[in-house]
Amino acid sequence: MKRHIPGLHGESQTSQGILEGVFLVRVDRTFYRWHPQRPFYVLQLTVVEPREHQSRSLNGRLYCTPKALWKLRWFLRDFGYDPDLMGRDEVDEKALLACVESCEFPELSSMAAPS
Repeated sequence: MKRHIPGLHGESQTSQGILEGVFLVRVDRTFYRWHPQRPFYVLQLTVVEPREHQSRSLNGRLYCTPKALWKLRWFLRDFGYDPDLMGRDEVDEKALLACVESCEFPELSSMAAPS
């Protein structure tokens, strides 16, 4: 199925809605979503620092497939998740809410495909 999305071909002239740099973020919400092939966690992160971006939200997914478990382990370890729970292969959504970590968001120009 094809979909027409107006403005998709042009580059954005303003970058006001784009976060770039290093930010201290905290986990505000987590939801586990079951899917037969690709179960995942939906994450909502909120910027804590720098103050000019405080309270901005970021949303993302962490898949729980065997091939993607390294990302989930990285996230849990870097965000200070309880090692005892992780050692028992348990993810407690309430324990994730206390997690805070710094994250880097690269400039969009460095993420662009080479010409």
